[in-house]
Amino acid sequence: MAARGIKILEISKGSAAERIGLRPGDRILTVNGHEVADELALKFYLSEELVDLWVRRSSGGEKHFTADFSDEADPGITVEEFRTKTCNNSCVFCFVDQLPPGIRPSLRVKDDDYRLSFLHGNYITLTNVAERDLNRIVEQRLSPLYISVHATDPQLRSSILGRKKPDNLAAKLRRLADGGIRVHAQIVLMPGVNDGKNLKKTVFDLFRLYPGVQSVAIVPVGITDHGKPKERLIPVTRDYARSLIRETTPWCDQFRAETGRTFAYLADEFFLQGEIEIPESGYYDGFSQIEDGVGMVRDFLDRFQAEHQRRRKPPAALRGTLATGRLFFPILQRCAQRLNRKFGLRLQVREIDNRFLGKNITVAGLLAGGDILAALKKTDLGDFLVVPGESISRTEGLLLDDLSLDNLSADLGVPVYSSGLAVRDFFKLLYKIE
Repeated sequence: MAARGIKILEISKGSAAERIGLRPGDRILTVNGHEVADELALKFYLSEELVDLWVRRSSGGEKHFTADFSDEADPGITVEEFRTKTCNNSCVFCFVDQLPPGIRPSLRVKDDDYRLSFLHGNYITLTNVAERDLNRIVEQRLSPLYISVHATDPQLRSSILGRKKPDNLAAKLRRLADGGIRVHAQIVLMPGVNDGKNLKKTVFDLFRLYPGVQSVAIVPVGITDHGKPKERLIPVTRDYARSLIRETTPWCDQFRAETGRTFAYLADEFFLQGEIEIPESGYYDGFSQIEDGVGMVRDFLDRFQAEHQRRRKPPAALRGTLATGRLFFPILQRCAQRLNRKFGLRLQVREIDNRFLGKNITVAGLLAGGDILAALKKTDLGDFLVVPGESISRTEGLLLDDLSLDNLSADLGVPVYSSGLAVRDFFKLLYKIE
């Protein structure tokens, strides 16, 4: 067989896979005649009632197995990770191209893989998705997917993505919608580029695909002090944010009247920069785009209110510092003041300027360790420091510039904890600190 297959790294003891004779080092070539390229495909085909496997043995030669894994929650097979498909675009706003030296290396990977979109909610452009990929997505029900659209006008989208010719986005979205795949779309909004009439066209073009396209997140372009943008980008201002909110509100009212959903959601940054009150939770329809910064603040405020009402005074009179970015500072400060008044705590909130990426980057999740140290090194922090959990890598436990919480603690002379918009974790942390 010509298929390369997928390598088995581990077989769980006592598992169905062990019972039929599969071993670490074997390569699964096909399942029921289907080539197996990765773990997602393997799980899909192993769910069938009866499976035929062709395997290249680690000891040499090929062997046929017949098995029924349909009653097994886990057949006990751990396979190699798939190679991530990377981006083949040259976007005018590419954030990775704007990263400074000294950034955590993993952040320089430009992934554009529909499998990571399905597994982790990563945004993809669909430019490297071929017909066979679309067929696989529909067949294996890899839904929902998160897709960066930016513009539905073919020429404008091509210009934004840095492509020589259009990539037939409309046909791909229609294929996914007709195949039952649900899509959450994203528009990175660039003043003077894809706003105004272009934004309205994009949003309403996507709305015509509802419910295939379930939601659209409109987020502001991020502009650092590094890199060489392929065209001059204009940051979002207070007046621009206010104008955008006024412009889009009638659209959202129309969508809600027709479908019961807002459909097109503005990122929290627009409301915070425009100094406009954050919408109530009903605006967000279940917070499907929360990982894209849409509804994080409302979710935090609602959960904070609930926890604040039910909690009793912590066992210790806490005295410490909460660090955050410029955008979230006023909100966190008001919450800390409420805790201080109710429980007799002495919590202070410190706003950290982002010098590592630049003054236009104001979100807490993009703070670097060096900026935290620079702002707080000669400050009375009290007995502890809490930094935004969103700024810490989940896998590596590091901030953007490769500093760890232990590094911060050693330099600042106090214990350093991480806690972010997960409000219950924040309150648990306060009760843990003594």
